Amino acid sequence: MAKTALIVDDSAVARHTLSKLLMQHDLVPDTANSAEEALDYLMHKRPDVVFMDHMMPGMDGFEALESIKANPATATIPVMMYTSQEGELYVGQARALGAFGVLPKELKPLEVARVLRALRLIPAEGTADTQGAGSPASTAQSSSDSPDQSRRVAALLEELFRQQRLALREEIQDGYERALADTQQLTVLPERAPREAVPWLGWAAGILLVTTVVLGVLNFQARDRLAELTAQSAVPAENGAQAGADSVTSANPPEAAAASDFDPIEALQWAVNLSGRYGFADLPMDDARALALSRLIGFLEQAGFTGTILMQVHVGRFCMDAADDGTLQLAAAERLARDCVQVGWPDFEAETMGLRQSLAFANTLIAEAAPRGSIAVDIVSFGSLQPEIDYPLMTDYLSAGDWNAVAEINHRVEISLLGEADTAGSEAFSASGLGR
Repeated sequence: MAKTALIVDDSAVARHTLSKLLMQHDLVPDTANSAEEALDYLMHKRPDVVFMDHMMPGMDGFEALESIKANPATATIPVMMYTSQEGELYVGQARALGAFGVLPKELKPLEVARVLRALRLIPAEGTADTQGAGSPASTAQSSSDSPDQSRRVAALLEELFRQQRLALREEIQDGYERALADTQQLTVLPERAPREAVPWLGWAAGILLVTTVVLGVLNFQARDRLAELTAQSAVPAENGAQAGADSVTSANPPEAAAASDFDPIEALQWAVNLSGRYGFADLPMDDARALALSRLIGFLEQAGFTGTILMQVHVGRFCMDAADDGTLQLAAAERLARDCVQVGWPDFEAETMGLRQSLAFANTLIAEAAPRGSIAVDIVSFGSLQPEIDYPLMTDYLSAGDWNAVAEINHRVEISLLGEADTAGSEAFSASGLGR
């Protein structure tokens, strides 16, 4: 019977990251987003281990730990605390309350494996099965023929579209309810602040279009292939190779030849890049991009893709003024661009800014990419050296708003899927290459 683990954390990214680490050791993860939800879970189920975050809204991890150990029905379940706090005082308090041990918030695969071995939930080091996703056998299995890969990717795109459609539906319903409340409660509508962008709306719009295109093309290819086989079977054997060639040619009109060149992996890459821009004050590799990367890796792995996900970061040259505390901020839109305190950052600083990551993104790289031999993730920062579109001339009439509108377009992350062909070396699918 498979071993189970309960992950208790109010962060969706943290729950997802730790779940992936545990699944690599064949543990089945269940999750709870609060201590209260975890205690309800433990009333009905008995996991083999509990991973408990310390700082959570409502009941914190220590209170939940104390409650678990005070209940005879759950007291024997090992609880691993993990936190961003450091020091012997915290560790001692966790031990005193009955914690099996304490892990840092930035979990590493080796630390998780060590804990699972100590709990005897996985075999001792050196006895585990080494046949993994990156082994030759599994690589050969994943290197299926092109039609099978196309069907798998099409199915994955359909699933991704379904998820985004549900997110859009919730977003539309939420907007409708807020608008109705505003209409009922307000006689004069005040000016409302722009709504925070939904992290997955860019994906949703892209997948909506890509799914339609992919499914249409794959359907066309399937019908064309059926026509080809039918034509071939109708050719008498005595007509020889020439008749067979003629039948294949008649079954493959120019439109079919063009359709056969369509690559669903390239389409998936194009869809991912629709949400490549990030805000002036945002990290290029933030929590939302961590989730996007995790899903992308999962889809590519299921589709049998092997190669590298290349993330190319570009930093916009914004027109900025100094805030009261001396930090740089976007200049007012109506301000003349030539009067801005600073336009862009020095090359070295811009390059460094392009490599900034959130803790969740760093953990995702550890949990998703590091253990795999078939899919690697490379991050390259170009700073401000390669704008997508040229900046306008700095005239006496150019406003900071017009300049920054261009900078926002150039402030982006481009993803390229560098895949290895089955028999003919490596083949690159570059997002930037679409516009060449």
